[in-house]
Amino acid sequence: MRLAVAASAAYPDLRPDWPLLQAALADRGVVATTQVWTDLHVEWQDFDLVVANGAWDNIHRAAEFSAWVETVSGETMLVNPPSVLRWNMDKRYLAALAEAGVPTVPTLWMAPGDPRPDLFEGEIVVKPTISGGGYETARYRPDEHEQARVHIDRLHEAGRTVMLQPYQFDVDRIGEVGLIFLGGEYSHAISKSPLLRAGAGVQEHLWQDGHIGPALPTTDQRRTAQAALRVAEHVLEPTTYARVDLVPLDDGTSAVLELELLDPALFFEHDPPAADRFAAVLAASIAGR
Repeated sequence: MRLAVAASAAYPDLRPDWPLLQAALADRGVVATTQVWTDLHVEWQDFDLVVANGAWDNIHRAAEFSAWVETVSGETMLVNPPSVLRWNMDKRYLAALAEAGVPTVPTLWMAPGDPRPDLFEGEIVVKPTISGGGYETARYRPDEHEQARVHIDRLHEAGRTVMLQPYQFDVDRIGEVGLIFLGGEYSHAISKSPLLRAGAGVQEHLWQDGHIGPALPTTDQRRTAQAALRVAEHVLEPTTYARVDLVPLDDGTSAVLELELLDPALFFEHDPPAADRFAAVLAASIAGR
């Protein structure tokens, strides 16, 4: 059995936990390699399964990535499924979660040409709806709202839809929690230290800046994360991998900051047995073709 994980040209060897997954797959008779998704010479039909979650530069090549998803899914099995990948590319999926009753961070959506809404009071976060790893993300103090409007205008001029959120201050004290699901079932969790710094301006690579460690989620956090994933799977299709990032709201409840179904880091280095659990899910997917 042959499996390929789609990677970006900048990170062809994925994260440090890739050898854990590769070894776990080998134990199950699956030869796993990474392949750069933009390499036109890759014969995707030669693989029994292609895993999309290493294509981290898709935010810069959204149309090209969408075309790649269509091509590869027509040649072999692709996970997550194409409908899930397309839906998750744009963070406006958060509106669908909120409409379904899942707690989410309050968000204003501003497309190019929309009337300018009033900004949230206090500190705010601005980012494009198609973004990842902190790309084009910034946290603004109340006296920096004019800078926030400049940021919004620049994104609009580039044709990008913008999302605006009130900064949740308990994140500075508690951080974020990411719950990882494999084959639709809860696997393990990680904690992330605060990434956005007030006054730091627009960020490009937040994912490189924070401290990450294992976490034990609360019952409330597990319930919220599971609710978010179930909504997505009800609207779309079952998932092979997922990470739900939660932050505390001002009232102490947990809310979804992001539901990562496209290209999440799964952090097997913080729970090595999880690599074998994922290998089992992937091998079963191949066997069930």
